[in-house]
Amino acid sequence: MTKNTKEYSYSKELRIAKKIARRAGKIMLKYFDIDQEVELKADKSVVTIADKRINDMVIGALVKKFPEDGIIGEEKSTSEYGLGRKWFCDPIDGTAGYTYGVPTSAFSLGLVVDGKPMLGVTYDPYLKRLYYGIRGKGSFCNGKKLRVSDAGISEGGCVGVTGGTKAVQKLTYITPLRELGARVACFSGAVSKCNLISRGRMIGYVEAGLNAHDVAASHVIVEEAGGMVTGMNGETLDYSKPFKGGIVTNGKIHAQLIEIVNRSN
Repeated sequence: MTKNTKEYSYSKELRIAKKIARRAGKIMLKYFDIDQEVELKADKSVVTIADKRINDMVIGALVKKFPEDGIIGEEKSTSEYGLGRKWFCDPIDGTAGYTYGVPTSAFSLGLVVDGKPMLGVTYDPYLKRLYYGIRGKGSFCNGKKLRVSDAGISEGGCVGVTGGTKAVQKLTYITPLRELGARVACFSGAVSKCNLISRGRMIGYVEAGLNAHDVAASHVIVEEAGGMVTGMNGETLDYSKPFKGGIVTNGKIHAQLIEIVNRSN
C-alpha cells in the first residue's frame, strides 16, 4: 500500500525534484536561442530537442532514486495512469512560446499519490524562480512563502486564458469577464499563469485543454498558497486517469468564474 500521506514528509522527494528542476532549466536555456530541432507531433503541437532531453533526464534521475514509482511525461513515460505514486512531468510547459523566443515557458514536476497531487516543483529559468510546495506544508518561491491575491473579478483582477490565438477567438466568456471589470491575459504557458496566481499577480486561469502533466505540480503550489484548482465544472481533478480542462483561481473568484465560463458555453 502507498505510504500514509499524513505522516510522510516528502522531504527527500522535494530535494531531488528541486535538483532535477534546476538541471532542466539549464537545458532550456541552452537551446533557447539556438536550433531547437522543432518537430510537429501527431496532435499538431510542437516538440523540441530540449523537451526530449529534459524528459529523458527526468526519467533517468527518478528511476535511479525512486525505482518503484511511475513516471508520466508529456514526451515519454514509464507508467500508465492509475493509483500509487506517479510523477507527472512537463519538460517544457509552453513549448510554443519557447520556439518563438518568448520566455514564458517553465519546467514542471509533480508527485501524485493515489490520484491526489502531494508535491509540486516548477522552475522559471529566465527569472531563476523555483516554485515548490508540499501538501499541508505551504508553497514557496526561492524560499519566500507564496500567497494568492484576495482581489475579485470586478476589482480589475487579471484572468489568464489559453495561449492559442485560434482558440481565443472561440472563447465566449472573455466578453462577460471584461464587462465585469476583469483584465484578460493570453500568453503561452499554463505553469507561468499558475505561478502568477500563486504570487498574487493574477486571480484566475481557464484552460479547456489542460492536461494532468500541465497542472499536477502547480495544483499543489496554488492550493498551498490559498488558491483552488478544479475541473471546468468545479469537480475534483482525479490524476489516476486522464482529464481535460481546468480552472485555477485565488479561491475567492472560483465559484463565480465557473459560473461565467459554463454560462457562456
